[in-house]
Amino acid sequence: MSGDIVGRDKFIIQTVMGSKARGAIRLEEDFFIASDEDNSTLLRKLKDGKTNGLTKTRAITSKLNSLKIIFQLNKSEEGKRILADIYENLLTCISKVTMPMEDGELLKYKSDDIFSQFPALISKYEDIIEIDEAFLEGLLYIATSNCAIRWKVE
Repeated sequence: MSGDIVGRDKFIIQTVMGSKARGAIRLEEDFFIASDEDNSTLLRKLKDGKTNGLTKTRAITSKLNSLKIIFQLNKSEEGKRILADIYENLLTCISKVTMPMEDGELLKYKSDDIFSQFPALISKYEDIIEIDEAFLEGLLYIATSNCAIRWKVE
């Protein structure tokens, strides 16, 4: 027998699950929230990223809704530590998408690239606290107001 054998290549897709959080590992009991009461920093960054008006309105609404939850969590010391933990892990998840950017350069990825990181974060904390993508989206916009995230078209 001679000839080429076709179909021998196998692709194995392995899903890597992050470890579940059993409690907050952060020692600090709070994270910094920039005052940005008028959302000028947030809106400026979204404008620089050439986002549309609907996105800007959604960002402000999401941020305000998450702030309500943050105020509830801040009523207990454990809630403050969990919140700080979630915030730091959110920034870490986002850095997986944004790390290649040069220092000081603005950033814009498709929302899907950033939001695709949310389910793993939700799963990580599901045994400790109930959070959802809407809360994480608001936390993302709080991070934007805090100057942790910048946006750019390209």
